[in-house]
Amino acid sequence: MPNITLKEYVGLSVYDSYAEKQLLAALYGLIFVAGVLGNISVLLAVVLSRKPRTTTNVFVVNLAVADLITCLSLPIMILAVLSENRAKLLVSESLCTFHGVLVVVCIGCSINNITSIAVYRALITRRRNRSRFISLFNRRGLAALVTTNWLIPFTIGILPIVSEFGSYGYGDELSTCSFTLKANGSSTYSKIMLAVYYPVQLVVTFVSYALILITVIKVARKVNANPRQTVAVVGGAMRLTAGLRTTRPSVYGNVPASNLLQVPTPDRHLRGGTGRQAWTAYRPSSRAARTHPVRSSARPLLRRNREVTLSLFLVLFFFLICCTPFAVAIVLLQDRFHKFVPFLAALFISNSCINPVIYTARHPEFKAVIRCIIVCRLSKIPMKSSFLRRLLTLQERYHMEFKK
Repeated sequence: MPNITLKEYVGLSVYDSYAEKQLLAALYGLIFVAGVLGNISVLLAVVLSRKPRTTTNVFVVNLAVADLITCLSLPIMILAVLSENRAKLLVSESLCTFHGVLVVVCIGCSINNITSIAVYRALITRRRNRSRFISLFNRRGLAALVTTNWLIPFTIGILPIVSEFGSYGYGDELSTCSFTLKANGSSTYSKIMLAVYYPVQLVVTFVSYALILITVIKVARKVNANPRQTVAVVGGAMRLTAGLRTTRPSVYGNVPASNLLQVPTPDRHLRGGTGRQAWTAYRPSSRAARTHPVRSSARPLLRRNREVTLSLFLVLFFFLICCTPFAVAIVLLQDRFHKFVPFLAALFISNSCINPVIYTARHPEFKAVIRCIIVCRLSKIPMKSSFLRRLLTLQERYHMEFKK
């Protein structure tokens, strides 16, 4: 390994002082702590309770796994950033290379899961062709989608290893463990990676959440037309169907009418309605959905509309804020703004600790469980899993034996 003098190092590095490297290392440290705690909370919520175990949350859990792996690998990046040069690298070169591959794969999987969540939410809120699309999200379909979300970034991640497009390792210029910007073909590889990771996912996510917002606004207007009617809210989904039936076909089998709350609505409030119409709320699941009738009025529905709008805005806002600057700096600006690339990369990775906040802190199914986990009241967790019930039983037996 060739020795690099301090003068040569200063000429190669994009940092003006060692304090900038310390600042970057501190940012990665904050992302590490917040990301590990947040994503572990998400996984614990699913392990300890059956309440968050829905189809949508399959992608949320996969997202948490990818983000957790990314955050757990950040100490390697911190040591690399704090290294003075390649000769004094605080981690091994092979570990640095492994970290580069790992981050590229996990971040790509994270972005794909964000898009999958948006697409699924858009499909379950749409009325037309619902059964045909929802049938894709059975167990085999979910397994295929989760595998695809990992397989695509894995293919991109190993591309520098099996080809001449770039390479992984410690970069003398940025002092980071990632794909090196000065290697042969690195410019082409960065464009390929960002083309696969960013524009398609951004457009699909934006369109999906736009459809959700339009549907929510339409539902709010129709319900506000008759403030006295009762609305069923199950799993956050509402449906407008024609006619009252004794059973309702589902992609998971026949769901009895007792599991669907159908509320008569006057025909004059429905476009093109004939005969008796009803609001039906249900969630496709392997188990019967539970219904919770909620008396609606204009003000609560408008407030709910604002909350949904804010949640969708936060998803798109943080996706744009975290991903766009890094993509622009790498692809369009080239060498002119390499000085800011390490900090933009930290912003890009910070999405891994923001994701659990967006998808769980504002989600009622996760909030109740995570709140009990934080205050260490596991016995108060709703819909306890079999694992948690066994754990509480063992704990109770231990206390009884200890008292004796």
